[in-house]
Amino acid sequence: MAGMKDFTITQVVSRDVLTDWFQGLRNFFGMRLRGYEKRINDTLKQMLEEMRLRYRPKWHRISINPLTSGSVMITIYGEGEEIE
Repeated sequence: MAGMKDFTITQVVSRDVLTDWFQGLRNFFGMRLRGYEKRINDTLKQMLEEMRLRYRPKWHRISINPLTSGSVMITIYGEGEEIE
């Protein structure tokens, strides 16, 4: 049985020309930016699944940080037992 190990999983969600156009219109009218929300949520779901396949986490945190040009970096970090 392996000991506890720190882990980090990071992905960048970049801009998309078509999504940007539709979300720009929604933003102009003060509506929710559901296209961006869906892309971030889908990526986050994929990353959490990857974490569960690789580790038995004791604890984990999620960090979402904006980057330049409208991209965001999503990081999941924590401590857990690595699944062999």
